[in-house]
Amino acid sequence: MMHDVTQPRNVTEAGTSLPIDHGKRPGRLRRRIAGITCWGIGFAIILVASIIIHAHPSPWPGEVALSRSVQSLHLAPPLLAILTFLAALIDPVPSSIALLLWFAFLLTFAWYRQAAFLVTTVSVGNAIDALIGDYVKRPRPSAHLIHIEGTYHANSFPSGHCAHTVLYYGALLYLSFSEPVRKWRYRWLLIPLQIFAVLNVLLIGFERIYQGEHWITDVLGGTLDGLLWLSVGIFLYNWIPELLERRRAKKQAKQSHEERLFPPTAG
Repeated sequence: MMHDVTQPRNVTEAGTSLPIDHGKRPGRLRRRIAGITCWGIGFAIILVASIIIHAHPSPWPGEVALSRSVQSLHLAPPLLAILTFLAALIDPVPSSIALLLWFAFLLTFAWYRQAAFLVTTVSVGNAIDALIGDYVKRPRPSAHLIHIEGTYHANSFPSGHCAHTVLYYGALLYLSFSEPVRKWRYRWLLIPLQIFAVLNVLLIGFERIYQGEHWITDVLGGTLDGLLWLSVGIFLYNWIPELLERRRAKKQAKQSHEERLFPPTAG
């Protein structure tokens, strides 16, 4: 007796069938389990840190000494001006305008999914970061401990500038290396913007400490918080289309099966 040894196949929108690659499923599952595990650890860290700092908002051991060491570097005025300019771009008004401009730019190319990912990830991530800050209520560094450039009344932990920088520039970087942007014929124009985004992510924490606006734990907390919600946005950006495609394929397979069982009769 001959047995059918052909592989199971998926039905595409065009009606053709493609083999299901079962070999990729275990690897993808392992990567997702590892990613969820790392995310859970990061979430636990930010949660525990928020509870501890809420109960003990004063500087942690070594934070004052570290801030003084960073501020003792005495940066050259041009370099300090660059750092200040980069941080000013993350202030609420400029960053909101930039986000809307990027949203309009993506819509111009009919990249609706990418536009929704960028705006949703940045907005939701910033909102959650603000909620954590409202719970912790850690005061900003004071002038009697370190040098500060001005008086700030917003919450100190986690750093909103650090969280927003990771969310905003991280989402743009991810889009720039994914389809359809990476297949754009003028994608080389994005290289300076990619370098600019990486520099912002790397320098914002140093700038926050140098200006006396945050402690090191605020910077680390904001960076981690931004990474957590950026990773959630990236996961949903990839997972939702996969889920919809599986449901569409299942519906098509069901309709095809019903048509074979109950073929339409001629008028």
